[in-house]
Amino acid sequence: MTLDIPTLFTCIMIAEFAGSVILLVFYLFWPSRSMACSRSLALWSVGMFLAGCGTVLFALRGTAPDILSIVAANFLLILGTGIRRSGFAVFLGLRSHVWLFATIAFAWIVLYQFPEFRDNFIVRVNYVQSVMILSALWMVWMAFFENREKLYSARMLGMTTLVEAAAFMWYTVNQNILALPSFQSGYAEGFMSVYLLIVMFSIIMTIVLPASMVIERSQHGFREQALQDELTGLPNRRAFLNDAEDWISVNASPSGVYSLILFDMDQFKLVNERFNQAMGDALLQLFARILKDTLAENAVPGRVGGAEFAVFLPAGDKELANLTAQRICRRFGLECQEASGGRLIVTTSVGLVSAGVSTPLERAMEAAEGGLHRAKKQGRAQIVTMDLAPNGKLVKDAKTTGFSVLRKKAA
Repeated sequence: MTLDIPTLFTCIMIAEFAGSVILLVFYLFWPSRSMACSRSLALWSVGMFLAGCGTVLFALRGTAPDILSIVAANFLLILGTGIRRSGFAVFLGLRSHVWLFATIAFAWIVLYQFPEFRDNFIVRVNYVQSVMILSALWMVWMAFFENREKLYSARMLGMTTLVEAAAFMWYTVNQNILALPSFQSGYAEGFMSVYLLIVMFSIIMTIVLPASMVIERSQHGFREQALQDELTGLPNRRAFLNDAEDWISVNASPSGVYSLILFDMDQFKLVNERFNQAMGDALLQLFARILKDTLAENAVPGRVGGAEFAVFLPAGDKELANLTAQRICRRFGLECQEASGGRLIVTTSVGLVSAGVSTPLERAMEAAEGGLHRAKKQGRAQIVTMDLAPNGKLVKDAKTTGFSVLRKKAA
């Protein structure tokens, strides 16, 4: 098949309509899409359909009336392209600005009513292509600087759109240099074929990449769910241990230290039995919120069991860890009482370990669990500190710190 101008127009038209249908089907049947993904796919589908209609009218230039092949064609092209770009913005959680592209498209119709604009082909070309170039560059900016999830497919779309913007510039420069009197007069020029080939390539990529972005985001969501506790929003045990081990591996110096705190609500099963599971869930969520509000930014919290939570304090010594544990336990106890009007008193037992970074995290967890077990055995509502030597052995017996949830002035 010869890639002449009519053939290229036909290919572009088919690609745009096919892309509209494919993205519409993807919108209707992809099960894991979010609201942003749904709106994005819908906008992409509508935008490609409108651009396809504009391409059909462009191909009729010289045979159809100017009101269709020039006015309506460019109106649909500007609006369709703008809606496509807006679909990408919506996907990234940004404002769509559909109204802006609709305004620019209607401004084209208004300007066409003036002879100075209507009768000057180069001015019309510069108007339309400027819109194409600026909207493409906006999309490139979003792909590389607003892509907070750092999606690979979004970056690929940005690179594809950058190539598309270069094609628009190439077309505009050639039209201005050659000063062609009409669109059809460019059919015999080599730059037109190059321009249309690049446009066709970008359209094909914009069929594949929006769908790829939705799939990639879904995969990210699945990974996050696998590493997050659904009830509290905290990292689960696996994610907590991974984050803590990552810090230890990066800061593996002889003088480095860290602290590990394990919390467990006392008699949590009795609370569930006396009240109900909803109350137990509310307590877990309350404790998680207190951790988020109380801890420093570099601390790593996590839910590692039923009513068991852990906190990893990078570069934290045992004094800081002890004060942190007391503050969290007292605040949790007081907020439970205040929320229940004094009817519900829930205490927390704590096992605490401070160790050098040469101590494996697994060994620190074992020691903290031993401290937590001892705190439970000795009467609950206590903090038991376990000191470890660099070789992982206990340097001395556990130290117990008691505290009262009735004290409103916490450390």
